[in-house]
Amino acid sequence: LKKKFDKFLYDHKASIQVREGYGTTETVTACCLTPPHMFKEGSIGLPFPDTYIKIVEPDTDREVPYGQEGEILLAGPTVMKEYMNNPEETAQTLRTHADGLTWVYTGDLGVMDEQGFIYFRGRAKRMIISSGYNVYPGQIENILDAHEYVQMSCVIGVPDPYKMQKVKAFVKLAAGVPATEDTRQALLAYCRKNVAKYAMPYDIEFKEDMPKTLVGKVAYRQLEEEELAKIKAQEE
Repeated sequence: LKKKFDKFLYDHKASIQVREGYGTTETVTACCLTPPHMFKEGSIGLPFPDTYIKIVEPDTDREVPYGQEGEILLAGPTVMKEYMNNPEETAQTLRTHADGLTWVYTGDLGVMDEQGFIYFRGRAKRMIISSGYNVYPGQIENILDAHEYVQMSCVIGVPDPYKMQKVKAFVKLAAGVPATEDTRQALLAYCRKNVAKYAMPYDIEFKEDMPKTLVGKVAYRQLEEEELAKIKAQEE
């Protein structure tokens, strides 16, 4: 989406700058932002003043070295007090460490470089493991969404007896683009040029519309459930 919007701004000779950032519901607002004139490809920026971010081994308090992937943790004055009437979920998400700070366990995977810039990799629960490799659906979706044929995409992992999971993409085509085999092959060829071999979608299925959650995000779990139901029906 950002690439499409940046191109739109460039084509219209706009002088404004779009900067990437990151935040969660549990911290009320954004927590980090790319500083002006300090753009780093793939980065979501630096923490805001009085906001702390660290990368740990998932579900632990052990920090990982710079450049190593782990779970993103947040602390600072905007951290929520609790999930209302849900103490179990609160205890799982908010944890106080030896430094005395209460940290939000985001469930997001990321990396911090030596300058403190953060790189978002994806939701831990959405990560696909294919042939032993970690595949991040969001990265493939960003690549697909940058294609002129695509309005919206969603990538899921499908069970596979050899690879553990294989990658499948669902695409809602842009207005006027025909849902033909030629279109599918064009998108697969585009993926082969831009996606690592181990993360390459084995199939692209066209959807007239994507299922949505209550907050307007693509309901990837529904697509996963539908795909599992298809597989089960084929096996019966």
